[in-house]
Amino acid sequence: MVGKHSGQLKLKAAADASRADFLRIRAVVGGASTTKSRLAAFACGAQSPKWPLGKKLGPESGQKLANALCYKMAMPNREHFDVVIVGGGIAGASLAYFLGRAGVGKVLILERETQLAAHATGRSAASISEYDENDVVLDLKILGSQFWRRPPADFADHPPLTSVGVLSLFDRDGFEKLDARAAELRERGLEFELLKPDAVREHVPALTFSGMGGALYAPQDGRLDVHGILQGYLRHARSFGAVLELGAEVLGLITSGGRVSGVRLRDREVDAGLVVNAAGAWASAVGKMGAARLIPLQPKRRSLFTFAGPAGVDFSGWPMVWSDPHAVYFVPEAGELMLSPMDQVAMDPCDPSPDDETIAASLERLSELAPSLVPRSIRSRWSGLRTFAADGAPVIGHDPDRAGFFWLVGQGGAGIETSPAYGQIAANLIVSGGCEFFDASRLAPERFSTPNPTDSLAIVGD
Repeated sequence: MVGKHSGQLKLKAAADASRADFLRIRAVVGGASTTKSRLAAFACGAQSPKWPLGKKLGPESGQKLANALCYKMAMPNREHFDVVIVGGGIAGASLAYFLGRAGVGKVLILERETQLAAHATGRSAASISEYDENDVVLDLKILGSQFWRRPPADFADHPPLTSVGVLSLFDRDGFEKLDARAAELRERGLEFELLKPDAVREHVPALTFSGMGGALYAPQDGRLDVHGILQGYLRHARSFGAVLELGAEVLGLITSGGRVSGVRLRDREVDAGLVVNAAGAWASAVGKMGAARLIPLQPKRRSLFTFAGPAGVDFSGWPMVWSDPHAVYFVPEAGELMLSPMDQVAMDPCDPSPDDETIAASLERLSELAPSLVPRSIRSRWSGLRTFAADGAPVIGHDPDRAGFFWLVGQGGAGIETSPAYGQIAANLIVSGGCEFFDASRLAPERFSTPNPTDSLAIVGD
């Protein structure tokens, strides 16, 4: 009908519908081309009582038809992807990479920012320190480090890991407990040496911690090339068929038959076989959009700053020094020293920044650990949000309350170093429903028992 009478429709619409209505509808359907104008004219006619079609339908039905036409014309080719990943940080990128390796290439990665690594990924300390007091995170770190030491030959242009070593300092009581656990840690696959205080100071002479019991030294750990890693994941994911879209904010989730079946963006809707929540600090909001299980997630600020090292001292070869008793860690960084106050300030999702009080308090603690390193001024400072589940372990798996929705969140401060592990675990769960090399029940959303209310206003469908 539109093709046969398109000229008449256009003329009648111009005469019978208001110019404002015509321009509004034409703008909705996407421009001023002849085809778009004719379709807009038909939509105007459907809602005009002066038109035969509008008169026959009546005002209410005519308006509904006009709205439906605008909607269909704005999205003439509805997209479908096997997997839509909400979040283009390291979590989403690693999953897309491992899905591609498993043969799932029809993947869409949606990043709401207009540039990559705008939040946690791009603001990390870019390091790997395998030792962790959370056993789940420890095991993931050990698996991740195996990948970083021996990555696929074509993964990145440069080695992703530079092994500068990591010294984790303990007071006397903590070192005794660590020594008692040493055999278990080695059985888990952690490679390390236990050093007494004199041996520790051979690595970093500036340390004067009088209560030091010793340190766990992991010579194979060190610095990660975050930019190269993120680009490596994405470059290979694209080669497998994945699509990355920046500036794509998810406004809602679509449901059909009780399952999540797609996402709603500002300009269109996209169908999905599975929607993956990899939204970092914004993960709780995405979960609510899908009426998924209520996972207790909390974004926490972590700050970093740089300053000049001590004059006349060559500190370029120092390992990273991590001291839980002083709640600081520091490491050489591009001719300076970089230090973190190890702050964990609970915050709503935001673009955080460090505060003077936090930095000043960390320098006071540094003066107890290595007084010669305390600077007179700060060169640069920044903060990022790290998101934790209540038990400190990542949340990875299909949602128990909402089919079609998958969690990949809560990586805390280990998102980059553990990404080869959890990316592959998630891909295995999606592709085959299980994981042979890791007990995925340790990560499952089912460990949290609170269902989400199903009356979310952001759900479209059902």
